[in-house]
Amino acid sequence: MKFMTLTTSIVAAFTFANTAIAATSADLILQGTVSVVSEISVAANASSTSLNIRGGETNKLVASVDETSNNLLGYKIIISSPTGGELRHTADASKATSYKVRYNGASAVTPTTSGVEVKNSGSLAGLQTASSTLAVDVTAYDLAPAGTYEDTLTISIQSNN
Repeated sequence: MKFMTLTTSIVAAFTFANTAIAATSADLILQGTVSVVSEISVAANASSTSLNIRGGETNKLVASVDETSNNLLGYKIIISSPTGGELRHTADASKATSYKVRYNGASAVTPTTSGVEVKNSGSLAGLQTASSTLAVDVTAYDLAPAGTYEDTLTISIQSNN
């Protein structure tokens, strides 16, 4: 009986001790997550498919680009070309003329196969949409044979790290 009384006293002491150290306040963390937005849309002008190959072009507006991002560090725009900046004859790729791009009024650059950075937004305060222009300079190919000359530009948006 003495053993049972001692055991009951010890259990009661632990129960009282646990109750005595209960906190008078507690924290609750409230949290939400906003996913990164990096979106781009390109609206081609009719002039993008009617470039003057024989006479060349200078600063010819070919598209408008909308860029949307919410990355605090901002974003960059990269333009690439599978031909490295050549408008090639669709039936004979050896017949070609070079071109450069001007993004949002900046200096003309030659698009590369790996991509060239044409804009860096810098830091952003929150969700932002910006509109930019895309123009081209086409080198005149006055002895160009008849046919269609083309290239495909890939314009991408990447979040800054």
